[in-house]
Amino acid sequence: MAEPSTGPSADTPPPEPILQRTFAHIGRLLPLALVPLATALFRARELLATGRTNGLSLRASFPVYRYDLWSFVDAPSGDGVTVSLPFGAVDPLPLLAPLIGAYVVVSGALSAGYFGSIAAEITTGRFDFVAAVRRFGARMILLEALVVLALAALFLPLLLFPPLFVVAILAALVVSYLYFPTVYVLALEDRGIESAARRARALVDEHRPLGFFLAVAVVTALCSVPVSLLAHAGPGGAIAAAVVAAPLGLAFNVATALKVAEMAEMADVETAG
Repeated sequence: MAEPSTGPSADTPPPEPILQRTFAHIGRLLPLALVPLATALFRARELLATGRTNGLSLRASFPVYRYDLWSFVDAPSGDGVTVSLPFGAVDPLPLLAPLIGAYVVVSGALSAGYFGSIAAEITTGRFDFVAAVRRFGARMILLEALVVLALAALFLPLLLFPPLFVVAILAALVVSYLYFPTVYVLALEDRGIESAARRARALVDEHRPLGFFLAVAVVTALCSVPVSLLAHAGPGGAIAAAVVAAPLGLAFNVATALKVAEMAEMADVETAG
């Protein structure tokens, strides 16, 4: 069972590198890879289109949310190389409110079980997906709805003023950096959405994790090359790429959770071995 840290001391050894700690946790958390696998397979049309297209996708993804196949691969519109930065390509929002509502509920429930389980495992050494859904479901669904509304407010005006697209992307990236710990803080510290957002902003202001933020984007871009080559190798290759990307995406989310926990002075929490 985890015990809260009382803070660093002269006798406290420095935490192990995040990569090493991620590998230490990933084995126990591996069943959670079914979540990014499911979210990848939900986009069946894009999956089939990717498998039928020759080429290479290069995508860099910052640590803002769940990782899955589509954090590493873009479904290209034609042959050749496509490059996509985070928020560089935004799918049109569904026109029907019931579809938006269904997406928000399903995605929010998956996030509740996913991030709640990651938080529980890295702090206690065990997790219960269903219990995490019950505990965090309402907050995660509301957070999902707020994100959808924020993206709509940010990008829909571009239909009227396309030249502002670059400005909108830059604004989205800045906001993402300032608040990327929010979903992790919500689960790690069992906070409400507003409290988690304020705490996330304070952590970023204090620790300035820009290096980590950019490093994740670089590493995801490197990973996207072999994953995209597999995804473009036919329908079977696309499905195989979704399977490969699922534990890879889980590893990125676990690493980010560990970074946020470290920023929140939880790095010295003793976890089950």
